[in-house]
Amino acid sequence: MAKSQNYWQDIQTLQSKEIISELIEAKENRRALLIISDTGLGKTNSIKIFAKKMPRNTYVITVGDSFKLEDIVNEIIASLGMEIPERRERFGYRAVGIKIKLDQIKKKIGEIVEGGGEPIIILDEAENLKPSVLKMIKELYDAIIDDCSIVMIGTDQIMDAILNRKHKNRQSVPQLYRRFKAGIRYVSPINKARDFVPFFKTYIPNETGLQDLLMQCCENFGELHDYLEPLLRYADKNSKPVTEELFRLIHKMPKLKR
Repeated sequence: MAKSQNYWQDIQTLQSKEIISELIEAKENRRALLIISDTGLGKTNSIKIFAKKMPRNTYVITVGDSFKLEDIVNEIIASLGMEIPERRERFGYRAVGIKIKLDQIKKKIGEIVEGGGEPIIILDEAENLKPSVLKMIKELYDAIIDDCSIVMIGTDQIMDAILNRKHKNRQSVPQLYRRFKAGIRYVSPINKARDFVPFFKTYIPNETGLQDLLMQCCENFGELHDYLEPLLRYADKNSKPVTEELFRLIHKMPKLKR
């Protein structure tokens, strides 16, 4: 089977440059960072670019909405290339407790540093972290921050959880906030008139009508990709020019009145 053509390039935006710069700084100086960005501004793609640029001892965990405390710890252990520890019992094996796993993570991180490594653990989509898991992040911080950078990246929803903005019957996590407070970084919000320009110049430099239409349709880079990439793919496969008319046809928008 032929390899799928990649129609979308990694164009460096102001926002991605900010995220990558912060990750590099954390990688080199052992920092605890909480990077907050609006949705659709390329957080995950920026992490991928950083991990490709500095792959050694870079461990990326993508947090799922259903993740529990044990899931995060097990993901970190797997990323470190370790086997999840188990305790042998009479009728088989049983996973050990969180405390023992954190101790093993600390030991492994220490070995990496002794070998000249600069480990960094990145928790992507951190807004999915539940309060109980956030408390565990505090324990993880205390265990490894002297040897390893910890970075949480997500939308501002993570601050809702840490500071208990919306759920008055839940506890906040002030100890975690204290540990990450000096490392909170807000990524620049999008300015479409400025930030869409590199994409327009790359893909549709002469289609001013289509550019105006995309400015109306899209609120962020993610939406710009979702609208524009299918157009580029269809146009290439069918040897058609990239035009506003073709865009409207593909996305089933009303035709222009002449």
